[in-house]
Amino acid sequence: MQDNTRDKGTNFIYKAQTLQECLSLIEKNGVDKDYGLHRWYNYMTSVYCEYIFCEFGAKHEEDVYNHDVDIYIGQTPFDVKLTVYPAKLSDHPYDLRSRQGKNKMIQWYYANQSQQQRKQLINRLYVVCDGRDQEERLRLKSDFDLLRKQISSFMSYIKDKGLNQITITDFGKNYQVYSDIIYVSYK
Repeated sequence: MQDNTRDKGTNFIYKAQTLQECLSLIEKNGVDKDYGLHRWYNYMTSVYCEYIFCEFGAKHEEDVYNHDVDIYIGQTPFDVKLTVYPAKLSDHPYDLRSRQGKNKMIQWYYANQSQQQRKQLINRLYVVCDGRDQEERLRLKSDFDLLRKQISSFMSYIKDKGLNQITITDFGKNYQVYSDIIYVSYK
């Protein structure tokens, strides 16, 4: 489970370009190895995922320290979340083949995001990796050929259909955001 204190203690992940560098920094900083490695893996796969979007017409945000924007599709800014299918939804209550199912899961994501510094009510693309178990879900985050295929399909779809806009309600206030789910699975 992520938290601000452990995140602050592992901010060195943004400087580690290789696994060996990450392991050295984990040892040097005396932080939990599993937490540091997991966070570094998430960061590295997320950055690569952002660049896959750029292969199909998105533009990367120039400011690497911008926490709210990773890419632009046209003029629309997006935060990209490469994530595993949530364990809390293990019964798969939403049909991710339908717009209604995707929108319900998007609303769930916004409602169930961290309430700490990572909370954002901004445009977001969820790249959701779903497998038989946690190991397969994590492996999918680095199956760049499959990610490329799914992202290419999504980018073609939005050229034809446009971006998905949805209303998110947070503490009684409504927010209009552009958001979508790109579902990635071996099934």
